[in-house]
Amino acid sequence: MKRLHKPLALSIALVNSGFAYAQQEATEETQSDYQGTYATNALEEVTVTATKRETNLMETPISITAFSQEKLDREGLTNIKDMAQMVPNMEISMDSSQTAPVVAMRGVRSTNITELGDPSVGLHLDGIYSPRPQGAMALMFDVERVEAMRGPQGTLFGRNSTVGNVNIISKRPEFNEFDASIGIEAGRWNHQQTRGVLNIPVSETFALRASFMQETRDSYLDGYYDPNQWDVRYLPEEIQNAPVYTGADEDRSLRQRERWGSGEVQELVKADPSDFYNNSDQYAFRVSALWEPSESLSWMLAYEQFQDNSAGGADTLNCDMADKRIKKDWDGNYVDADGNISATPVTGLLGCESVYGPGADDYTVNVSVPGFLDLSIDSVRSNLSWDLSDEIALVYNAGWAEQVRSQHSDQDRGITGWDMSIFFRDATFTSQSHEVQLQSTGSGPLQWIAGAFYFEEDNNMQGGWINSGPNADFWNQPNRTLKSQAIFTQGTYAVTDKLNLTLGLRHTEDTKQDVGGHNMTCNGDTINPQTGERCFPAWDRDAFNQLPTDYFDDPAIYTEISDNQIKGSWDFTNYRVGLDYIVNDDLMAFGYVANGFKSGGIGDVFVQFEQDPSTAEYLLDANGDRIIKERHRNTYDPEVVTTYELGTKGTYLDGSLNVMATLFYSDYEDMQAASAKGIFPYYVEERADETGELTGEITTETQTVFQTDNIGTAVIKGLEVEFDWAPIENGRFDGYVTWLDTEITSDFIYHWDFAATDLFEVDHGAATNPDNDAMKVNLKGNELAASPKLSAKLNYTHTFRFNNGFALVPHLSYFWRDKSYHSFQNVDKHYDAFVTETPDAFSDVRPAFHSVNSTLKLEAPDNQWNIEAFVYNLTDQKETYWAGGGDHVIKGPISMPRFYGIRGNYNF
Repeated sequence: MKRLHKPLALSIALVNSGFAYAQQEATEETQSDYQGTYATNALEEVTVTATKRETNLMETPISITAFSQEKLDREGLTNIKDMAQMVPNMEISMDSSQTAPVVAMRGVRSTNITELGDPSVGLHLDGIYSPRPQGAMALMFDVERVEAMRGPQGTLFGRNSTVGNVNIISKRPEFNEFDASIGIEAGRWNHQQTRGVLNIPVSETFALRASFMQETRDSYLDGYYDPNQWDVRYLPEEIQNAPVYTGADEDRSLRQRERWGSGEVQELVKADPSDFYNNSDQYAFRVSALWEPSESLSWMLAYEQFQDNSAGGADTLNCDMADKRIKKDWDGNYVDADGNISATPVTGLLGCESVYGPGADDYTVNVSVPGFLDLSIDSVRSNLSWDLSDEIALVYNAGWAEQVRSQHSDQDRGITGWDMSIFFRDATFTSQSHEVQLQSTGSGPLQWIAGAFYFEEDNNMQGGWINSGPNADFWNQPNRTLKSQAIFTQGTYAVTDKLNLTLGLRHTEDTKQDVGGHNMTCNGDTINPQTGERCFPAWDRDAFNQLPTDYFDDPAIYTEISDNQIKGSWDFTNYRVGLDYIVNDDLMAFGYVANGFKSGGIGDVFVQFEQDPSTAEYLLDANGDRIIKERHRNTYDPEVVTTYELGTKGTYLDGSLNVMATLFYSDYEDMQAASAKGIFPYYVEERADETGELTGEITTETQTVFQTDNIGTAVIKGLEVEFDWAPIENGRFDGYVTWLDTEITSDFIYHWDFAATDLFEVDHGAATNPDNDAMKVNLKGNELAASPKLSAKLNYTHTFRFNNGFALVPHLSYFWRDKSYHSFQNVDKHYDAFVTETPDAFSDVRPAFHSVNSTLKLEAPDNQWNIEAFVYNLTDQKETYWAGGGDHVIKGPISMPRFYGIRGNYNF
């Protein structure tokens, strides 16, 4: 039986790295032998494990991209969020508020990255499922290879692999020799990185391997701390007491010009980039042991720890879009640059220079809450393989992981008059995974695998949102659990010497439950039970800033507004039917039909209380408790996809060209999408102006929640062509070209929540009222988010070998992606529904984008050492990964500007 731990040919690890040839000993004395060895431009064989057994990449009937640690290093990739340009039809954006990547494949993604959500692309580490999206932020180091599979992979990989799966396979300890290496890297923004590997063959049957990676980097944002904002509790005294601003009035930031209340404004204070948002301060290490007491038994056990102590990420203002927005006063009137009411819309008043001051751009950020992140991930992974006989092997993969996250981040970034922040306090996510497999190992016509899977996740999450003027909210979810169990089987039968039939089946049962969870609030109407006074000093800035920085971390000050105890269960059967045909020794054709399943889910249970409409006061029962009018429960159905795929994998031009082409069609039912949604109206006392004075008039607001819904059906069509070509002895091209077409095909009546008050020119209460039919739009015909029609990637690497054994390896990479949309709203397709005179100011179109990367590497003989210079984003292109928000907030993480540096590695 072939096992993953068996040594592979060195060329396997290098085929997709773009290097023309494997590293081999080359000296002047053996130069003629060396030239004879490498006097070929045939491509090497690549081994993958996409079918949970070793197969040749070009003979595996799955759309799969595989690459090694060499390629990760060359492209500067340290975690999954950087992989987007490497894989056809793969897109990755970031949610800064929760330090989570949003991974999309073939136009499908999940933006619910809370503890209630499930990803659309499964992540596996050494074949073991990783549930939280933050796990994709962990550093990738000492990797054997990364395999990115596209299309439903549910029969073998199970949970949330509806559109694809990523499996990161770490290097295993080796028995044959002692090995060690150390690498260092330095670059722009004081970037420093070190990594190392130590392999110790303790005996012929036992080996140890240890590896680590550490990275620090200053922020690439132009950051400032603003003592004029509402919440300055987290700022050091020297910043809180910054000198009074004495510059020209027109050079003030928007926040300085519109400071809450009257009084002198203060200078902004330049932030230290070493601990400001979008910096890097992280490390990881792994210790693994491999024991093979006999040819039939192998067991690897690994412990890994990842720690992120950075400031977290920050969204920035999209300057081009913000400059198109219109500024209004609290009553909805247009205003001019002097703050006077204008009869016509005035643009340009909400652009970056107007908000932040002269010279500001997309990288400028003003905050009053310094970023704080403490994210740790500890994991244990076990891989056991035992040949029970010559025909059958037992495989048992088990894993345990615990993620703990504390975070505090500024959410408004000085853009609006609302000073908002989000925090998490020791949010803990603990999971365990077990999978037992029986595999055939003989040489008969039937090769099969059967197994059972069990997964459990226990979450304890506390966190909150501080809206510094009027209120704070707290999420207290001490016991949210997920259990998933499945049985599966898949087999491939050789109908003839050339034709193979594959059949797969998997039955899954999922259960999600919340026990004792509550959403809570603290505002001017709620009482702090510890003091007997109002828990929130509403609209009192001085009193607010007298509160301790950990005041809102205490759930005891809040009043419960929801009882989230809820449970949901779902079951589903996945199938896969496929045929592959060996046309000749150099060409294979395959086709399959398979379905995918993403579990249904639960949401918060919100409570609507009875109110007096004339006073907005809550009605109480005989015990003094609020009277409940209705409970609003949120559950949603599973997402189901059926995919049809045809593909070919061929080797041409005397073995110098590999081409993999796939044509696919996917039909989605009950597709899941997450967005803000109004669920019920409530009465509030109207606020007169931005000073916070109340008029006594009663108006209606709407309780709005972020939740997942089923949006109906969608169709996705596409073509992916990957190639790897060595046209000359020392030159190598590789890359891909893709075409993608997505469409929502059913009626999807959507209550508009993106910039609704501006687009429809109504107040917040009317905009969020779920019964307001004027705010509803049918999104049938819209494209899915992050679905560019065309994209392309082209790499070229050339290896110059010298008689003394040295080699010089230049590499150039170009990526281009067509325009698409940031969201499924497709704003420009619905201009007729809006009232505003400038609907294009709210477009969610994501412009076309391109980037160029380049490296130059010098290798010593035997690759004893190497040194490499690199430049990423050579042409300094700018990309906003996500755009959203209402009113004049246009936010999104922004790509890193041109980044350059040098790295070196020494092999002992």
